[in-house]
Amino acid sequence: MTSPRLVSLLLLCAGAIACHGSIEQPVPGGNDSGGEDDPAPPASSVPIPPAPERFSCDTNAVPVDLPLPRLSRTQLGNSLRFAVARALPSEADAIWAKVAPTFARYPTDQRTPAPGDLKGGYSRLDQSIQQAQIDAMYDLGQAVAQELTGSNARRNTLLGSCASDGQTANDRACLETFIRGWGSRVLRHPLPAAEVTAFADIAGSTPVDRGAVADVITALLNSPWFLYRIEHGTEASQPASPLSAFELASRLSYQFWQAPPDDELWAAAVNGSLLTEAGFAAQLNRMLQGPQLRSSLDEFVSEWLRLEELPSLVALQNDPVYQAFVGEEMPTDAARTAMFEDVQLSAWQTIVSGGSVSNFLHDRRSYTGDHYLASIYGVPVWSGSGPAPVIPSQNRSGLLTRAALLATGTASTRPIHKGYMVRNALLCQQVGAPPPNASDRPPSPTTDMTTRQAVTQLTSGGSCGACHNQIINPPGFVLEGFDALGRERRVERLYDSRGHVTNTPPVDTVAEVRVYDSERRAVSNAAELTQMIDDSQLFESCIALQYFRFSHARVESTSRDGCLLSEMETAARSGAPMADMLKTLANHPTFKQRSFQ
Repeated sequence: MTSPRLVSLLLLCAGAIACHGSIEQPVPGGNDSGGEDDPAPPASSVPIPPAPERFSCDTNAVPVDLPLPRLSRTQLGNSLRFAVARALPSEADAIWAKVAPTFARYPTDQRTPAPGDLKGGYSRLDQSIQQAQIDAMYDLGQAVAQELTGSNARRNTLLGSCASDGQTANDRACLETFIRGWGSRVLRHPLPAAEVTAFADIAGSTPVDRGAVADVITALLNSPWFLYRIEHGTEASQPASPLSAFELASRLSYQFWQAPPDDELWAAAVNGSLLTEAGFAAQLNRMLQGPQLRSSLDEFVSEWLRLEELPSLVALQNDPVYQAFVGEEMPTDAARTAMFEDVQLSAWQTIVSGGSVSNFLHDRRSYTGDHYLASIYGVPVWSGSGPAPVIPSQNRSGLLTRAALLATGTASTRPIHKGYMVRNALLCQQVGAPPPNASDRPPSPTTDMTTRQAVTQLTSGGSCGACHNQIINPPGFVLEGFDALGRERRVERLYDSRGHVTNTPPVDTVAEVRVYDSERRAVSNAAELTQMIDDSQLFESCIALQYFRFSHARVESTSRDGCLLSEMETAARSGAPMADMLKTLANHPTFKQRSFQ
């Protein structure tokens, strides 16, 4: 559930609000049409010139790496599944089903907005360490260990015939072989003799006893080498040290697949080819072309675009106004999930088809097998293979008009919410926080007042008017051509409390949108807004910044990270495949080294 503090952003401002960012400062008391002396804005057919590039490179600046990156909850779960599958591949699914309830107790990472952002953020940025995590991880280690050693047959599969040959002289060597093999893959680096000895000593005088082996496995799964990405580099005495082959393999794998290195990547680390230019390029291309990339991309898109903020579509199913608004068929939460997947698949299909960032913004194909969402788009359901159907309406301009970004779970649209999303998530522009006394109730239509009229009435006056009228509200008003389920509309149906229609006024989608500095245009529909955003290239710069935060699990320093950010921005703006932006990140020298400054 969205917190009142976050909800208040979307609502009426009753006091001063500070507007800042890369758009021109609004004039206090301004209105939708600008000041009285302002000339009329150009029509949307006059392209917005590209905004200046956001980032610049200082070659003397050295980025600061996270001191000890903790695996995210998703990465930890994938690492545990990898450990189980590596130990007992034929029983991996059954074992994971047994330990999944224990994993469910592991705390969820909290999404952390960047400074100045009122919403959004990435769960990877949560690098906190809690006692609850430590306790849950110990229980997880024990649960996995007990399952892996739950029978003599399982123990024998782990250790080999030496565990059951009736001899005791070879038991210690048997256990050490298991630790060097399975343990090295689980901890993601070849274990030196001293570490093998230390782990084997945990078993005491009964190295192949099932309980003793379980204790060793528990210790391995609670090792810092398992829970964190530990990087010493190869020249630790230097301010920035090249990563070892195994450190680089882990960084690549967790970045793009959210999991430990697979056999091929591990082999490239073992033979050293990963440290060559050709070897690294081969592995990077393989990872960017592999289906495992989708998990990471889905998480990025979902958190960047704040998809989970969409409430349940059935919570108000007994409300007469919501019932009347929805019509004959009530949506289900399966439709809500399909809305998320539709956006995620758009990004994925852009990557695999070689499309650009601009192509992603403009993508008008429907990627859903859900009949309810398909009916909203006016297309047949997609089978999941072959070309996805193109949405016929020209006003379905792509990302901005996907149902996940338009639906609200209520009978009312949320122009303020959508306006802030455009500003902050898609353009990376900051808007000041609402005052403490801001209302926690969103403006809603009445029996004789449209949503736009209600929002304008409640936000256009006083010190709030400047920000709302010139920055927040206009993009949201342009999107009023879609209702609170994402359906296109020309009129807005107004209801009384019993769900009876009281009026059907036409929807007004015309607004003056100020994109950056003094660049503003009169916009009348979502397609024009999308084109204006694309022409400015602020969306391309923004996605580069957002992907940097996601991949690095931290907020950028525009000075110290400027070189990488500048290259990613250039790749995103160039019209090259969107995958090139991801590739730029991995090919940058900072990806292959560890900073100790």
